[in-house]
Amino acid sequence: MRKMILAAIAATIAIPASAAEPQPIVLKMEQFRRSVALRVQVGGKERLFQFDTGGAISFISPEIAKELDCEKGARIVGYRMTGDKLEAPRCDNVALKIDGHAFSVPVAGVYQVGEFNAKGVTIDGLLALDAFAGRTITMDFAGKQLIVETPQSAASRARVGTELPAKLVRELGGNGLAVDVQVPSPMGPLGFQLDSGNGGTLLIAKPYAAAFGFEPDKGPRLGSFPIGSGVVASGFVMPAGITLDGNLGMPFLKNYLVTVDLERGRVWLAPNPVPPPPGMGIPPEGPPPAKS
Repeated sequence: MRKMILAAIAATIAIPASAAEPQPIVLKMEQFRRSVALRVQVGGKERLFQFDTGGAISFISPEIAKELDCEKGARIVGYRMTGDKLEAPRCDNVALKIDGHAFSVPVAGVYQVGEFNAKGVTIDGLLALDAFAGRTITMDFAGKQLIVETPQSAASRARVGTELPAKLVRELGGNGLAVDVQVPSPMGPLGFQLDSGNGGTLLIAKPYAAAFGFEPDKGPRLGSFPIGSGVVASGFVMPAGITLDGNLGMPFLKNYLVTVDLERGRVWLAPNPVPPPPGMGIPPEGPPPAKS
């Protein structure tokens, strides 16, 4: 018995410390239209969910809700950033698996998203930040990876990244989760939402457009504006009638490794060494916008 105990102790000592530490979870993303999506297993079947960091809560299709038999008569009520009211049935505690790793959505909306890409592939739902609440994640859009960090790997990201002031936004009765970067302006800090669901534009609410050098009633144009700490957003800038102060879509996000602490509301950016794939974050179809 004594020999067995000594052998067990020796084996434990021989294990390198790095091997005993938890490792980050790397989830594969794929390009969908101008943004990204993930393969998500729900109800034992693999589905395609668009990744929408501005969506506040995750959504599943009515077909999935029927398969799960999860509608109990409750609903979600909220407003899109355009001010339109959104009311939909809901399902609670929807279990997901992504690349074999388990996640859960506390409250999922039920809605027919049904958006197609150029190849005729449809999406079965929207995956929002609520699925990662309380964790730190890094979004590598160009590299098509979503990394769920450990405390150690998150600290490493923070050491090399540029931190921007940020706030967690809890919408839809506290069930939703989004992140606003606090952008300096002559009127004080303004909340610009990080929104991977916005595939081709950078939005500024019309009352604030002039403060960033854009005429609120002259429509979109190619341009840039400062975010803070030497970070600049460049792309298809659109003064818009929205309830948000601003919205940073894929023209901005695709250029960075975006690390978000979804417990404390902190954001770090690091330049992404990987070039974005063709079509990611490009402007919407239409006449070429004017340049600055």
